[in-house]
Amino acid sequence: MRRFCIPPRQAWAYLLGLLILTSPFGAVAETTAPTDLEKAAHALNRLGYGPRPGELERVASTGVEKWMRAQLAPETIPDTASEAEIAKLEKLKLPASDFVAAERAVVQARRQQQAEASAAQATAGTPAAASPAPAAPARRERDPELQEARQLVPSAIGELQYAKLLRAVHSEHQLEEVLVDFWFNHFNVDARKQAVSIAVVRYEQNTIRPHVFGTFRDLLGATAKSAAMMVYLDNARSSKEQELGPAQQRAAARLRAETTGMSMEEAMTASPNRRGLNENYGRELLELHTLGVDGGYTQKDVQEVARAFTGWTVEPGTGEFVFRRRMHDTEVKHVLGTRIPAGGSIEDGEKVLDLLATHPATARHLAFKLVQRFVNDTPPDALVRRVADTFLRTGGDLRATYEAIFFSPEFFAPENLRAKTKSPFEFLASSLRASDAEFIAPGSLLRNRVPVRAIEANAALGRGGDRFTNLPRKTNLLHLVEMGQSLYAWGPPTGFPEDSSTWVSAGALVSRLNYALALTSGQVADARIDVRPLLGTANPDKPDAVVDAISRSLLGAPPSQGTRRVLLTQAAPSVAGATAVPDVGKVLALLLGSPEFQRR
Repeated sequence: MRRFCIPPRQAWAYLLGLLILTSPFGAVAETTAPTDLEKAAHALNRLGYGPRPGELERVASTGVEKWMRAQLAPETIPDTASEAEIAKLEKLKLPASDFVAAERAVVQARRQQQAEASAAQATAGTPAAASPAPAAPARRERDPELQEARQLVPSAIGELQYAKLLRAVHSEHQLEEVLVDFWFNHFNVDARKQAVSIAVVRYEQNTIRPHVFGTFRDLLGATAKSAAMMVYLDNARSSKEQELGPAQQRAAARLRAETTGMSMEEAMTASPNRRGLNENYGRELLELHTLGVDGGYTQKDVQEVARAFTGWTVEPGTGEFVFRRRMHDTEVKHVLGTRIPAGGSIEDGEKVLDLLATHPATARHLAFKLVQRFVNDTPPDALVRRVADTFLRTGGDLRATYEAIFFSPEFFAPENLRAKTKSPFEFLASSLRASDAEFIAPGSLLRNRVPVRAIEANAALGRGGDRFTNLPRKTNLLHLVEMGQSLYAWGPPTGFPEDSSTWVSAGALVSRLNYALALTSGQVADARIDVRPLLGTANPDKPDAVVDAISRSLLGAPPSQGTRRVLLTQAAPSVAGATAVPDVGKVLALLLGSPEFQRR
């Protein structure tokens, strides 16, 4: 079992930990209608990643509903500062073919080295003059082009992680960033799967992001034709049952060799001489992406849907979607009682998507998940029904569906305020926003990026964090791994759970407190904060004034009496009789770790 050790200098943080453990992360029983400031805090925490200093008052004064409607139309909100920073990330602009070519170069170099090693072993007993020269592999290892190829995909994923964090913290399009996160999670892929890592950059930027305010049918269709999804759920190799001829088997073996590092001989042995149906995408399309686990489909429907998508695959040379008719099952299909005639082509899959995108079960499933994300872990049944009705009435218009949630009586109902616990990413992003953090030296973040392929499935839950403890200062993303959420590295197709209870544990609590302390003491490698502006006009010499000012900036309301007592005790000078001013950074760290800030 992993032990969570807190150094003596962090003992004060553990005091608040005990307080939080006795006051669980769950919802506070609200009994009165929220004030304008509390409504602003609720909207900023649900439709975004929390308020920045002064933002609560600004949103409350100009109108919470006005801010919410503006977020629903991000095209009307300038966001030049964050987009200018994103534009500096060159690898996010590269076409898929560049990533494919880089991976092929790496795999081919590995295969050549393996072949040379085998040849060297075979000639180990021959005279020295007949032995292979060992210099060639060493020269290749120093080859700048090969080194660049090896770093391209990991560096691009590092930029993708950085871009996600930067947008969450600094973008004015807060709702758009929350929705990109929600829909990526809904259509989850795992970048640790080798061929997915090549496609994941374009998947978020070109597949998910452009469609979060469009129609669900367009979003569903975009994911169905994404190389990342086709590879992740194995549809790229799904085909009608057929024998492979010699040329086809060699082509399949060559593709396997290029993506696994096998020799051609090994790939020929491992490659089957038959091609057949793979049901993975068909099953998850029904169970997760559309109808839901109780959506009324059968195993026969799964098989029929999988048949409809045979031939939907990926062009190996470009990494782009392609339909191959010779792989497609052209026989008649029956999906959910609907007959798809024989002789079809790519339109068989399109018809299935049309059917699923407008199905009542899909409307209920999506309404439940959206209400769970934005309102309560236990979604109110009446609201789910109304949201599902809006979805169906508007033909899956996502903007109208969101409006049905945000402008419902339930959204600001007292029982739903602070009813959810922040995920690790939400906590980290909201901490950076609340402290008005400035990112520094992005190159440092990218050099110390989380090595996605090296993260084991359970790394974030324990052992994965330990390998980073020798770094003098961890980046935000390494702290995020220790808190249990590795970006783009969640194995199950279900995506990260929406239920807040997933993130509530003693280990998660300690990691969050330690992050808060590191952030406020300048020990996060890629972020810097200045606590003085958080005080506003408050007297920095008075502990109660300091606590009230920072609480108002972060929470929009006073903390509980228990939290306040801890804050006042820790804000006081640590030496008896000292005249030093209160430790503002310590107060900020404690508030970031408080039960009130953990909720949204």
